[in-house]
Amino acid sequence: MFHKNNEVFRGREVTVISGLGHCSLADTLECGQAFRYEPTVKDESYVEYLTVAYGKIIRVGQRKPGELIFFDEWTEEYEAAVSKYFRFDTDFEAIRQDVISRTDSEWLKAAAEEAKGIIILKQEPWETLFSFIISQNNNIPRIRKIIRSVCAEYGENLSVITGMDSCPLPHKSVLPGCDECKNCGICYSFPTTTQVTENPDGLLPSHPGFRYKYLIDAAKQVADGSVSLENIAEKNSYDYTVEQLKRILGVGDKVASCVALFGFANLEAFPIDVWMKRAIDEYFDGHLDPTTLGPYAGVAQQYIFHYIRNLQGEK
Repeated sequence: MFHKNNEVFRGREVTVISGLGHCSLADTLECGQAFRYEPTVKDESYVEYLTVAYGKIIRVGQRKPGELIFFDEWTEEYEAAVSKYFRFDTDFEAIRQDVISRTDSEWLKAAAEEAKGIIILKQEPWETLFSFIISQNNNIPRIRKIIRSVCAEYGENLSVITGMDSCPLPHKSVLPGCDECKNCGICYSFPTTTQVTENPDGLLPSHPGFRYKYLIDAAKQVADGSVSLENIAEKNSYDYTVEQLKRILGVGDKVASCVALFGFANLEAFPIDVWMKRAIDEYFDGHLDPTTLGPYAGVAQQYIFHYIRNLQGEK
């Protein structure tokens, strides 16, 4: 059960959420499940990030595992957004223990220990779908750059809307709404399906490449209800989620599984990419049946992915 307290930290009034198990802010944001974040402070004992979720600019820090520090005005609407995004109501330590209980692999147990701070974010389904279509044959820095460009092209400047008198990034001394602000793009809202379908050429400045036609088809099918994200969320079925998403041009098993895991909280989803194939080949003798890991196989997938990609020194 999480707890909420108010205090003054680094000269600012903050809201502190504790009781979040082993939650690691850095591991959670930078493990490849999300792309709209910017590290603003990285010390040995403290990290701070700016991210955008559910139409909110979120400035969040961490000084110890299991605790998140929020610097923005704490309204009911803001609490609803951050508690949903960071999954305050989910016991990820209990999930980790469930995963460990289902495997004899010492390597997976080591991965679960090293990556125990990862929580699976609950992201907006349309944004997640769009983002993981972009992720195909792409690297994380370029994915983040494309998304920022798209948001700046279509979206509203949330720093202006919320009345910020200065840039929320501490290393920038620019005014919200200026040209440099738009070139950065991090504080802009995510485009809607309607915006994309009405102005598809707005995607071109971001240089999406072959993914352009996939993004257009996704926007059209979601906008006209051919693929209903609302129905997918209501059914809450991993198989149904993948089946529906694969109706979109260019969406295969990997992208559909990522969207199921990070956008629809289908925690049994087990996306397989080159990193996962490498891990399975090297540490599971070329075969790993995700169903043996139970209803939280997707959390185990993140342990494996994070461990092999980062914690073993691979880049």
